[in-house]
Amino acid sequence: MKTELINVNEIVENEYNPNEMDDNSFQKLVLNIKRKGFRKPLEVRKVNDKYVIIDGAHRFKACKQLGFKEVECIVDNVDVTEAMVDTLNANIHGTHNPYKEALMFKEINQRYKLADMEKVLNYDQSIIKDRLELLGLPDDIKRQIEEREEKEKKEAPVVVSFVLTQSEMEIVTDAISRSENNEDQSKALVEICSKFVSEMPEKPVESESESDEEIGEDEELSDGEN
Repeated sequence: MKTELINVNEIVENEYNPNEMDDNSFQKLVLNIKRKGFRKPLEVRKVNDKYVIIDGAHRFKACKQLGFKEVECIVDNVDVTEAMVDTLNANIHGTHNPYKEALMFKEINQRYKLADMEKVLNYDQSIIKDRLELLGLPDDIKRQIEEREEKEKKEAPVVVSFVLTQSEMEIVTDAISRSENNEDQSKALVEICSKFVSEMPEKPVESESESDEEIGEDEELSDGEN
């Protein structure tokens, strides 16, 4: 399929993408693109003078963070409904916001009957029905579900790594062995860090007068240097 290089300033994200990525996964994506390069083109569609992303929003943000000026894209000639179908199918294994997903199903349902939606989407009818039913729930129930989704996302496991010398590793191992959670290294480290933070004295709050004096000194120094 033909691709073309498009300036990042001409590309915008769509407003309906339900796929979400936590910070840890996003930083891994950034590092992967930095190490291996941009290998998979974005899928976009032309809307007026901009190119709206169909698939590849996170890769696009990663490229912008890395300072890319242009990215390779596949330009599809589709309308917003078909673009939604492609976005859902391209992100079937991602972590989805259920309400955005439901709103997309509702839009697609304007063109396709439920039985046909199952054919064009990688979703069973039961899942589509469940999502559509979310739109009829009271706002407070929707909010509770959103809060639960957000909590689950924040509590997702995050891999943390450190480079230590042998002597430093021995100190860490000794500290873990003395922890109440010594059979679970992750919990032990959290326990040790929590105790350390709780015993640390709070940083003194800087008064406004001190802050103003420092600003004044900085301004004088800046004026002198210029």
